[in-house]
Amino acid sequence: MKKKIIFLSNGNFSVPTLKYLINNQNKYNLIIKTIITSKKNIINNENNYIKQIALKNNINIIYSEHIYIKKNIKTIINLKPDLLIVISFKYLKQIIWKIPKLGTINIHPSLLPQYKGANPINWVIINGEQKTGLTSFFINKIIDSGNIILQKIVKINNIITYKKLYKLLSKKTKLFLIKTIKKILNLKKKKFKLAPKINNYYSKIYFNYSINKISNLIRGLPYNKPAWCFLNTNNKIKILNIYKIKIINYKHNYFNGKILLKNKNVYISVKNGYIKLLKCNIANSNKKIIKDIEIYNGLINYKNLFVF
Repeated sequence: MKKKIIFLSNGNFSVPTLKYLINNQNKYNLIIKTIITSKKNIINNENNYIKQIALKNNINIIYSEHIYIKKNIKTIINLKPDLLIVISFKYLKQIIWKIPKLGTINIHPSLLPQYKGANPINWVIINGEQKTGLTSFFINKIIDSGNIILQKIVKINNIITYKKLYKLLSKKTKLFLIKTIKKILNLKKKKFKLAPKINNYYSKIYFNYSINKISNLIRGLPYNKPAWCFLNTNNKIKILNIYKIKIINYKHNYFNGKILLKNKNVYISVKNGYIKLLKCNIANSNKKIIKDIEIYNGLINYKNLFVF
């Protein structure tokens, strides 16, 4: 399914990028649903080519002067955009940039956080910089301060003019934007792992897990919140806290959770092997943590031993 784009720009800096996006929508599996731009001509009496491109390609226009009218906000919401792309635009309020699923991104013609503001191309030349570049970032409440997605360095010499650097960065923006979109889509495909607060739900051992997963759980928990399981002794159920084990990879025919007492050691059968108990105790018994032979001695007189 094509990703739905809304393109926001009041400046001709973004013209090469917009043309490229329109001509390559199928190639990149995108569709530009709406263009938001100024109703007026651009400063210095230049024509608003963004507006002309939208009209020529029959793309819906919302004028930036009217962007916060309730009807236009509703239109943007109903379009269900995946991404808002902002280049050379005015400050955008949260009511708009919070709408798209994938976020709202801005392309800024400098290497942020250097040269935040409206005229970075002028100031890198005025200050005699030897490099500038492009930065893509997610828009937030503070201008030019969102999380950076990508940056591209562009070297500059001591004879380049504002006009030439403007054109150079403008042309480079189109492919830089495509790389930014691809990175966003790849990030969204990844499944990020969470780190919730440890409680009894997360610390419970399930013996149908793999031997390594059980080991990881036990090793990953602190002594004040140990991994635990239910222990059956003579058909009485207790809670067993397990603090340290040794894993033994070995094929067997026992059910998962069976306790075996061998050579004064205690083993629990699991998938593809056994876990050997090295440190444990019975919960709520006020007993200290016991080791090796003590565990064995504590269980030797019980029958029908298993954990679950």
